[in-house]
Amino acid sequence: MYVLGLYTELGLRHLKGATCGLCLLLFLGAARGQDDHHVLRLHNDLIRNNNPNVRPVKNSSDTITVSLELHLVSMSDFGEVTQRVTATVFFFVTWKDEFLTWNASEYGRVSEICPDYGKIWRPYITIRNVVDRIPPLRLDFGIMKVTAQGIVTWSPGDIFKTFCQMDVTNFPLDEQESTYIMFEWGSYPKEVDLKPSRNYIGLYLFNSNSQWDIVNSSFQKVVFHITDTPFCFVYFNMTLKRKPSLAILTTILLVLVLGLVNVVVFLIPVESGEKLSFANSVLLSFTVSLSFVTGLLPQNADSIPVFTLFIVGLFVMSSIYVFLTIWIMHVFHRDAAIKPVLTWMGRMTRSWGEMLLWHSSCGNPGDLDSGKDVEGNIGTLINYMDAGQQNG
Repeated sequence: MYVLGLYTELGLRHLKGATCGLCLLLFLGAARGQDDHHVLRLHNDLIRNNNPNVRPVKNSSDTITVSLELHLVSMSDFGEVTQRVTATVFFFVTWKDEFLTWNASEYGRVSEICPDYGKIWRPYITIRNVVDRIPPLRLDFGIMKVTAQGIVTWSPGDIFKTFCQMDVTNFPLDEQESTYIMFEWGSYPKEVDLKPSRNYIGLYLFNSNSQWDIVNSSFQKVVFHITDTPFCFVYFNMTLKRKPSLAILTTILLVLVLGLVNVVVFLIPVESGEKLSFANSVLLSFTVSLSFVTGLLPQNADSIPVFTLFIVGLFVMSSIYVFLTIWIMHVFHRDAAIKPVLTWMGRMTRSWGEMLLWHSSCGNPGDLDSGKDVEGNIGTLINYMDAGQQNG
């Protein structure tokens, strides 16, 4: 009997707990039903008869101030050739609708509703410097909220391809300026005034890019007058800095090593027979490497990278090295008795030899042995040239 009474008491306790939970759910459901009823009344009283084509001001001479915030989510493409930036962006747009205000106490203390975006007035904001087309911000996308004070918040988003004038002169240590130019399509500043609510671009949700870092952002409001008609534009600027580590390893280091190897051709003796083949091999390697490196460089006709000019200079020098090697071998293997050395060539060699002798005697006066070796080699070369001219 004692055990039976204990089980009965525990069962009653569980029954009471279940009953209290059921009552709480019924109470919350009833409260939710009352809230939905008040929201439905708000839609019937305010939204149903609202005209989205009329500016929401009671005095037609008043100006609607539209606040803008730009937030960058990701930057998927940055083309130096096409000069376009593809990025995912969303906005926070707020303004006051004087026709959509109510007393929250009369509607069950409902202070906020989410009406259909096609039922209330919206500013026709668009981006001026898009590449493909110039549509307004996505009218078929975006969540709208309206408070009891008439404050409307709209958050549209889309993928935009914007034009960006690029300067790649300092590649790969360059910085670029990307701009989003916003304006209100179809209204004058006295009717709709665009105003940035922040002086920077929001990067809270930004996914970092593998090639670029955003180092700075700002905004600027500009008013242009076209045929005495003012138009207001808002510029959201961001400064992008290239990450140079990959370009340095794959381009700059490779070109510098090839340039140093190219000079080694003058250290190979003519008697070895490998002087010309080495010069041609280096030139061929340089050509193949440059075709690969040039594909990695930004192709932009408006600005030429300094590094590109450096590569062209190295290629020209490599070609000159090949011609000089051929000329040296031709002079070395020439028979002075059959075809003597030209007069101008002998004079040029003699002047170079005298200059080297002067530097060897004045630059290192203490090193007599090395000076005598240089003097002997140059004297032999001058005597060879003189003998060739005399035989001629």
